[in-house]
Amino acid sequence: MKIVFLQTIHPPFDKRVFHKIAISLANAGHDVVSIGPPGDTPLAERDGVRFDPLPKARGLVGRALSLPRLVAKGVRAKADVYVCPELDSWVAGFVVKLLTGRKMVFDVHEYTPNHIAKFFPKTLHPPIRWCTIRLLRFLARRTDHIILTRASLGKEYEDLHVPKTIVLNTNHMQPPCAAIPEPIREAYADRPTIIHQGIFGDIRGSYQLLDAMKIVVEQVPDAVCVLLGNYVYGSESEYREAVRAAGMEDHIHFAGVVPFEEVPAYIAVSRAGLILFQPIGLGHTLGMPHKLFDYMREGCPVIAPDFCVEIKRIVEEADCGVLVDATDPRSIADAIAGLLGDSERARALGRNGRRAVETAYNWQREEQKLLAVFDSLAGIAKEAPSS
Repeated sequence: MKIVFLQTIHPPFDKRVFHKIAISLANAGHDVVSIGPPGDTPLAERDGVRFDPLPKARGLVGRALSLPRLVAKGVRAKADVYVCPELDSWVAGFVVKLLTGRKMVFDVHEYTPNHIAKFFPKTLHPPIRWCTIRLLRFLARRTDHIILTRASLGKEYEDLHVPKTIVLNTNHMQPPCAAIPEPIREAYADRPTIIHQGIFGDIRGSYQLLDAMKIVVEQVPDAVCVLLGNYVYGSESEYREAVRAAGMEDHIHFAGVVPFEEVPAYIAVSRAGLILFQPIGLGHTLGMPHKLFDYMREGCPVIAPDFCVEIKRIVEEADCGVLVDATDPRSIADAIAGLLGDSERARALGRNGRRAVETAYNWQREEQKLLAVFDSLAGIAKEAPSS
């Protein structure tokens, strides 16, 4: 079966869309094509997935203007199934479905009404969210299957008679990282290190972390926090200056973006992994980020916000971390210092997280549900495992 991904903003090697869904489908024998932004180093093919680049779109206007190109490329691709991981690509997929009569899947991995509303002034957020929900429901009624990363994202569709399957945003099961590159080992293995992995910024607790680290170093003078990924929300230069002005340059390291394969090594040398979403809307309240499972897989205890419904449920059920008031630097600092100062407790929480990944939260398990969805679309009588 030929499966084509339609995208306007996801990078070609997106962690979920490419490394999980697309590669799993290609490994299962499907012909998989990804139409979307080319990235910094365009490739024709990787891991069985072929790429058809779409010019990069910037802002809502740019994304809207790219839709006719996406529709044209989608029609020419002549797929059996089109997969849409964004609202605008879902709109394009709907047009392609009208023109071709082929099947369409929507992969929901963020709270779309809030994501769209953030492009508009705050006074317009309520009507924008209302309009977005109406559009989502219109498209859902004309979609062949909806894949959800968590149950809480399905509220807008729960009364609609469209097939839905939960495929959690977990990671591939693999042994904990043991081969740590020497530069990473030299820099962090002998220091009390914590890590924040993934895109960062003010709405993800950057300034709360800075104030927390000021407190932590009073108790643990050589503590260091590694920031792995891009600083996206707010000004990175202003944040770097705030770090410098606070005299915290030796305690907050900007590692930037590293190769996908190196991420486990950075987590493996860390004694705690941070998730510091701020309570700014349902997108964070219902969030279930990759980093949660990255930390758990490496046996790294988690420090996470107590208001995040999905994260809290997993951390409490697995007993794999500490829940904090992510708006309060003192609460964050107490959790960090507590884990740095109690290595036995930190190891126990880390072991619990690793055990939960081995038994429940791994991509090999979720992959079976994903493949069953596409088997059903191909007419193969096979039910997806229960969610």
